[in-house]
Amino acid sequence: MKVATANPACKIMTFRPTMEEFKDFNQYLVYMESQGAQRAGLAKVIPPKDWKPRRNYDDIDDFVIQAPIQQMVAGQSGLFTQYNIQKKPLTVQEFRRLANSDMYCTPRYLNYEDLERKYWKNLTFVSPIYGADVSGTLYDEDIEEWNIGHLNSILDVIEEDCGVSIQGVNTPYLYFGMWKTSFSWHTEDMDLYSINYLHFGEPKSWYAIPPEHGKRLERLAIGFFPNSFKSCEAFMRHKMTLISPSVLKKYSIPFDKITQEAGEFMITFPYGYHAGFNHGFNCAESTNFASIRWINYGKVATQCTCSKDMVKISMDPFVRRFQPDRYQAWTQGKDSCPLDHTLATPSTTPELQSWLQRRRRKAPSTTSLTNYAHDSLPYTMWSESGCQQDKFPDSPNSSSCTQTWTNLEPIPMQCSGADMAPNAPPDLKQQSVELEPVKACVLGEQAGSQEPQEEEFKGQEYYECAKSEHDGSVSDSDSCESGDKGADSSSESSEENAMSDPEYVETGLEPGEVCTVSSGYHTQTVKKTTKSWRHPLRKPTARAVPSAVKQQAASDDETIEECATNEEEPETEEWAKPLVHLWQHRKAHLQYEREYNTTAAKSAPHCAVCTLFMPYCQVTDSQASCTQEASLRSRPLIPEICFAYQEGPCPLNTLLEEDGSSPLVACSSCCVQVHASCYGVAAHDVGPVWTCDRCHYLWTTYMFGCSLCNLRGGALKRTSDDRWAHVMCAVGLPEVKFIDVVKRAPIDISAIPVQRYKLKCIYCRNRIKRLSGACIQCSCGRCPTSFHVTCAHAAGVPMEPDDWPYVVFITCHRHQSRSSSAVELEVGQTVISKHKNLRYYSSRVTQVTAQTFYEVMFDDGSFSNDTFPEDIVSRDCSQLGPPEMGDAVQVKWPDGLFYGAKYLGSNTSYMYQVEFEDGSQVLAKREDIYTLDEDLPKKVKGRLSTASSMRFQDAFFTTQGERKRRRTPNSRFQTDYIAHISPRTFARISETHSKAN
Repeated sequence: MKVATANPACKIMTFRPTMEEFKDFNQYLVYMESQGAQRAGLAKVIPPKDWKPRRNYDDIDDFVIQAPIQQMVAGQSGLFTQYNIQKKPLTVQEFRRLANSDMYCTPRYLNYEDLERKYWKNLTFVSPIYGADVSGTLYDEDIEEWNIGHLNSILDVIEEDCGVSIQGVNTPYLYFGMWKTSFSWHTEDMDLYSINYLHFGEPKSWYAIPPEHGKRLERLAIGFFPNSFKSCEAFMRHKMTLISPSVLKKYSIPFDKITQEAGEFMITFPYGYHAGFNHGFNCAESTNFASIRWINYGKVATQCTCSKDMVKISMDPFVRRFQPDRYQAWTQGKDSCPLDHTLATPSTTPELQSWLQRRRRKAPSTTSLTNYAHDSLPYTMWSESGCQQDKFPDSPNSSSCTQTWTNLEPIPMQCSGADMAPNAPPDLKQQSVELEPVKACVLGEQAGSQEPQEEEFKGQEYYECAKSEHDGSVSDSDSCESGDKGADSSSESSEENAMSDPEYVETGLEPGEVCTVSSGYHTQTVKKTTKSWRHPLRKPTARAVPSAVKQQAASDDETIEECATNEEEPETEEWAKPLVHLWQHRKAHLQYEREYNTTAAKSAPHCAVCTLFMPYCQVTDSQASCTQEASLRSRPLIPEICFAYQEGPCPLNTLLEEDGSSPLVACSSCCVQVHASCYGVAAHDVGPVWTCDRCHYLWTTYMFGCSLCNLRGGALKRTSDDRWAHVMCAVGLPEVKFIDVVKRAPIDISAIPVQRYKLKCIYCRNRIKRLSGACIQCSCGRCPTSFHVTCAHAAGVPMEPDDWPYVVFITCHRHQSRSSSAVELEVGQTVISKHKNLRYYSSRVTQVTAQTFYEVMFDDGSFSNDTFPEDIVSRDCSQLGPPEMGDAVQVKWPDGLFYGAKYLGSNTSYMYQVEFEDGSQVLAKREDIYTLDEDLPKKVKGRLSTASSMRFQDAFFTTQGERKRRRTPNSRFQTDYIAHISPRTFARISETHSKAN
């Protein structure tokens, strides 16, 4: 063996073994590592020319790819996130036709470097389909050399002693690729070795990072994807992160790349991060294996804790068998073994020799299909000794002996006693199993059956599964059967399988759990298979917008019963604690309404109606008494235009003073406090003793609450259908109108569409038994997030006056981030903005202008916060400066008329002039411009285009020629990205959509 300094440059090495060297896989692996191959994390092996794993591939067209996935990639600047959507099954023939179609075929290219550039440029376009993680093998049965299904590595300890088969880990997986299908940066499960053979088709490009630099890649990824790291520290195991070579070069992370041709092997080494893509239609086969050197890696391998179906292997049997001198210290947590990535695996150890000798003595007999015809796909079968099989596994008369058939189509797995007669009828009783929270369970066939020998079960807890949340017992049975159709397809989530497959539910087995059944003289084994690869996502729900109500996501299609909760369950969210006794499904108590109303009255603007534009906050020393503010008046926050239901001058409100303030009145019964103008109190009724409309009819209507929400309290008015509604709810719902605008009553709710009543409030849907009321929705783009007005107000959802006819602009919590974190732009900065043709293009900021706007309230109660100073005609603001607060001014409006108003203040907004690639220029606000580092809403992404002239080509390419593409928003909302556009634009889009419908 050479010294540890072999391959100091950590370059990917290529090996060409002779036929004699090729016969012993494990010994050749030792030779490769003696040459320093492991330092690169990846190596290529070109087998001898005469060696072929299969005579031909002409007979696989009918093989079904059960769960192909469509790879959705989003990102920019060399940083991408890959999402997978499971598609319907395809045959290999259908997949080949799809891969070679005009949409998915490989583009023309000069060389591999040119194709690599095209890959990174077009990564976010045309999502390819990958036939990944398909259980099966294409090896002929008589192939012994480098047979991916039988590598005879120490990883076979798992299956030999425990009978656990982990698909894709110690069984083969097939991968059918097309152009641009990718595998993201990752190390193997438990940092194992892997082997990949490209059977046929187009090449596969690989990138690899030396294991000694793997931590640097992790730190880089954490910096770029902090939210993913916050959700799961081992998020790289999700296999969703793509980082381009140019980014790696920029941050000085060493890497190497290589192209795998058909007929070549690739070996990845422990903790070797690798990624890559396919050049076109091809088929590869892969599995994991281990060596003595891997054990130290497995002991410290990071684990993903956010997914139940992630592979986890107990290292206990490996340490006990192959590192017996360190086993005791390891179990006590004192086995300190820092990894040395330069060391090669030893050719042999006494422990390894002992295990190999025992393995040869105990080698189980392997049966083969005597009636196998080469024009059908081969089967790889394992059976315990004494079991014979001469029928196909799907035959109704096939034997029920313990078998694992690795066919090219998933089939149910069976297990039964090894000593059962070969022709035993398959009339097995169904077994109901509930697992104890242990790593493996040993079941006795009968209460009085002979106890198994202790040594028979030593080290059987190899594959650790998710802990059971409940203790249980196991019913006696002569045999057990697992019929989970989804077990062979790891592309489907285990939770979905468990919910959809009745057989799976009856067994009580959680994903990855192992049930070892013991009888007197033989062992019955449930062979549970699983492997994590990528997280599939369901196809996003289309969000059409019928009428003015935006369709909610599919998760909203819950039944009312699902929303029912226990009344006695304590409230945990702070915003909802003051509302515990105000939900309408609870018994009404006037005292609780008084407390709530009194608390609301203590906070500015001290009005239960216009507090709509101020979040509710709990006052610490609240008292259940009707106390008013000393001033007894304040300025309403709701402009009069919000109460109007038609365009034109609003009726004069005599309760508004010249300074815009209005007197406050408090109900002597329920303590609700309102502005006289907001509630429509007649001037002669304003006084120290006043009762609201609801309390005036207390004897008949006290038990009734708002018909538009689920909360009591607040200021209510009669509706046109003789019910009651909060004035706040009436203002917030766009279809509601006040028949008498001055009196704010009655409230006409007849125009509310049925769709709005069907929306589910995200805040109260799990707190009440019966859903009722009408919900509003977030005003950002086509966001379907819905909530009742009062629920949103209590939860702190920001609401503000909007331009006619939308009255209120609502911003749900998920859409507040961009406006709060938007950074100012600089001249020369490359941005994405909207062109006159309503599409988004790359552009450059050519001029930044700070524009001061005046805020005025017009005499009719309407409000403007973007009035230009030069529009104030009663004062020369350019020479004299702004008016004094409260001064009366004359404003020239764009219609050419002059209106009286009061000056309320000023604000500064930056206007940006941007130039597009065609030379045109547009003046835009900051909220209409996106930087290359900002998340692009779904609507903007759909309208993002590239001009053919590519005048600002460097805006789309880095130094390595990679294209700047839009970046996906946060993964938590990957199916719900919303455009953050101005109210006027939203109004225009909504009107256009309504006309289209």
